[in-house]
Amino acid sequence: MTTAQSFSFAGEDPEKAARAFIQAARRVTRASGAVIFTCGRVGERALELGRAVVRGMPGLPVCLAAGAGVVSERGEVEGQSAAAGIVWSGGQAEVFSVSGNAEALGSQLSSAIQACEGANRNLTALVFTRPSGLAPHVLEPLGELKRTRVLGAGTVGEAPVVTVSPDGTIATGPAGGLVLTGLTTPLVRASAACRLLMPLKVITKTRGSMVLEIEGAPALEVLSSVAENLVDQPLVFVALAPPLRDDPANVDPTIQHRLPSQSERPPERPELLIRAVQGVDPVRRGLLVSDEVRPGMRLAFAVRDAKAAREDLQTAVRELLREANGAAPRFGIYLNCAGRGSSLYGQKDVDLKILKARLGELPLAGMQSSFEVSEVGGKPALQLYTGVLGVFTAPS
Repeated sequence: MTTAQSFSFAGEDPEKAARAFIQAARRVTRASGAVIFTCGRVGERALELGRAVVRGMPGLPVCLAAGAGVVSERGEVEGQSAAAGIVWSGGQAEVFSVSGNAEALGSQLSSAIQACEGANRNLTALVFTRPSGLAPHVLEPLGELKRTRVLGAGTVGEAPVVTVSPDGTIATGPAGGLVLTGLTTPLVRASAACRLLMPLKVITKTRGSMVLEIEGAPALEVLSSVAENLVDQPLVFVALAPPLRDDPANVDPTIQHRLPSQSERPPERPELLIRAVQGVDPVRRGLLVSDEVRPGMRLAFAVRDAKAAREDLQTAVRELLREANGAAPRFGIYLNCAGRGSSLYGQKDVDLKILKARLGELPLAGMQSSFEVSEVGGKPALQLYTGVLGVFTAPS
């Protein structure tokens, strides 16, 4: 019995892409849900692809999202028109689609997911949204969801997120996705493509979105000291990490019970949020970063780095498999920033080879995204320059 099957298609014709998908779906015993990722011309014609899927595979809930490239265990496809996806059996999948301006998307997504919630059930929400005007704080309402693991990504281009309901209804909007019940909660790891230029240090003073002091030192001076020896003037980012749990005064009480202790998460690989430096205040010697910054959070400056990205992803996959504790992986979803791939490594399939070295021929699908969504500090957060791996396992 086949419980999950991926597919990959290179070309511009949505009808042919649909046939490749349908062929894969028919190999799955009692298929219950699917995600299709697209790029290039076939991504621009996602609505046509959705209609072809309905005609050939009626009754199956499907979400379609467009990226800069697509991924399957067969390889990464960049710079051309393509589609890839994953079909699985077991549990139930319910699609949702939302519309509205970017500022309201978080609340609308939260309400749509809540509408699918059931008593005493753990949910997984796969969320895809256009990046236009979407600031990190917009996703905050997703943190209020109960018993729900959220992962997702930002689309690329102007194509809408397309959803297909079991009754054949096709909806389009700036955001949408699938809510999954009856499956094991996926194991998730996020891996940032950055090298830290300093140890993580505690933010001691902020004002709005501005970091003023890092362990008592002016933030601008700290940045200047760590960046003065950089060659080729690479773009310097800010890496943010949640407060350490063993300092309760610095932890948001609404999420404190969900934060891992230091003994549970190795200190050498903390959860990170990568953010750009938005501006500099030379008078207050502060840095404009993000509305997420708070005293007690930890901060380090970082640069994109291919070697560090490879090593961290290898560690992330090892951690994930240790957490599986012998449970057999069924299928995976890999949402990889478009700033990784060949633009980072100078060649294709680097991340995929790392995944396959540990996961083998596990059915896998994903896309190169404008941003990624995974949990940091127990709450869904917008990620940049990050690869997010979600692996669904068989019940142990």
